[in-house]
Amino acid sequence: LLHSSTSQCPLLGSGPDTGAMIYNFYAFGRGRKLLCREEWNRTRACQDVAEETKYISGVLITLKSFAQQIGPANTKGFLAYTTPQYKLHSFDTPTGYRFVLTTDPSVPDQQDCLRYIYSDLFVEHVIKNPMYRLGDDVSDCPAFVSKLHGFLQTRPYFATMPA
Repeated sequence: LLHSSTSQCPLLGSGPDTGAMIYNFYAFGRGRKLLCREEWNRTRACQDVAEETKYISGVLITLKSFAQQIGPANTKGFLAYTTPQYKLHSFDTPTGYRFVLTTDPSVPDQQDCLRYIYSDLFVEHVIKNPMYRLGDDVSDCPAFVSKLHGFLQTRPYFATMPA
């Protein structure tokens, strides 16, 4: 269990009584470049998206290095970490992309979900899109963003905060 520090852009959007939720989705390209960022159920608007992105990217690099240093010889990285406020799920592809979900801590492993987003949504609607240039923001691929929202909203752990 890792403890998170308070930041200007908290990764979560709920208190303890809201139940299991998906909060954020991030897709990073090679070189840690943010390609896509989506959010749901946030109680405070993020004041600095670039700063939040650097924080997430730095945490991912640090934890991967930490896992490789203390894990068995064949450790490639980590899959998730949990704090009392949120859980971060990470999926690295062999081609250098990284997909991340932040959720309520009670949400179980989301590797299959992230693998599906990569193989069935990202590859099909971004990588195979002739109009997409590698490394560009995926907002130029509205089919991907639409399919991503549709898929995540059907997940059993996608909930919205009460109004």
